[in-house]
Amino acid sequence: MDALAWIGQAAEWFGRFIPRWVILNPSEGAVKFVRGKRVVVLEAGIHWYWPAMTEFLSYPTARQSEKLQAQNMSTADVKTIIVGGMLVSKIDDLGKLLPCLHNAEEAMKDIALTAVHDVCSDMTWEALLAEHRKGTLDTKLRNAAQKQLAEYGVRVVKLMLTDLAPCRVLKLSQTTASE
Repeated sequence: MDALAWIGQAAEWFGRFIPRWVILNPSEGAVKFVRGKRVVVLEAGIHWYWPAMTEFLSYPTARQSEKLQAQNMSTADVKTIIVGGMLVSKIDDLGKLLPCLHNAEEAMKDIALTAVHDVCSDMTWEALLAEHRKGTLDTKLRNAAQKQLAEYGVRVVKLMLTDLAPCRVLKLSQTTASE
């Protein structure tokens, strides 16, 4: 089999010079990197590209939900809490997102977690509970995340807490005795 593997490699090489087409549905978009320099943003529809000169990346642009992992933090009055959340977003400009972030989904979650941390750690535990009860905490979280994600063409539809509780953090350290 290995003796004939060169035939498949040759066919693959020649195939790079044949134009390809792709159909993007309304819930996704794409970016073409032409000759590794020029970025072309593509909307829904039929698009052609030359594999020898173009790298093609598709990405969902419709409303998406991402669960944000729970994190421990301290409030302004030095209370230890655990906070987790949900990010609901929509991509408005793939030309800002895909060329700037290698793993866009993880980067968006990390940026949203940073916004959650910044808002919650600046408030006291009592203020945090009061804002959460009134429903204004979600708005503060969304605005903080939107401010950071706007430069990447991401619109934050909603950022809400799914976990909010006081906690205790115990760190176990173990040493071994040398003989």
